[in-house]
Amino acid sequence: MKHIRSSIALMAVFGLALAANAGYSIVVNGQVSSEQAIVVNGKTYVPLAVLKSLGVASSLKGSTLTLSSTTQAAPVAGGANQRLSLEGCLGEQLFNGVWRVRASKLERISKDGATSGWGLMLELRNGSKATIGATNAGIDGTGQGIQLAFDDATTLKVDPYDVQKLTYASLPQGGAVVHQLKFYYPSDTAPDAIKTPVKFLLEVSARGIGFTPSQQGVAFSVANPSFRVRLDCQR
Repeated sequence: MKHIRSSIALMAVFGLALAANAGYSIVVNGQVSSEQAIVVNGKTYVPLAVLKSLGVASSLKGSTLTLSSTTQAAPVAGGANQRLSLEGCLGEQLFNGVWRVRASKLERISKDGATSGWGLMLELRNGSKATIGATNAGIDGTGQGIQLAFDDATTLKVDPYDVQKLTYASLPQGGAVVHQLKFYYPSDTAPDAIKTPVKFLLEVSARGIGFTPSQQGVAFSVANPSFRVRLDCQR
């Protein structure tokens, strides 16, 4: 009898190993994680490292695992509690099902030799099967929601006139526009107040697709189609 019970126990452990052997890829905010999820007895388990990347803190004391959310009640754009977005680094292409976005080459610029600012090269490519412009698929024409964010959670807005060279471009399937976005400080900004931005934010409204007969089938592939590019890393 003891031998039979041991065999059953070994079979149970072996069955659990088989159940947990199938790994599933994890995509976090549009980015493929190096971690994998597993399914055991019909329940899906993800590593704590994945939860940490979503702002969930964990601590283990004795036999108790404590989880807590680090989000607060008042999110600040670009800060620790930034809006949900697809996130990547400079030079990395991000895709929300409609737009392929790649930011590169952040540099200091000035207007009329007096007003300081930052210039960021951006490639916006149409990844849908229809000819569309940015304003037909979630991006504001004058750049509302297009910002540079600093480590103190302050932001700098894009030039609302210059940005229209990008937002009002009509792009066929696979077509792209490459343009340096310009972000200027107020003219009375002191030189020592010029800081290096840490993130680029491009807000895309999930309900902003203007459907026309030529746009049938155009849709975002993610619930939160906005973009956030970390300016302190490059790929």
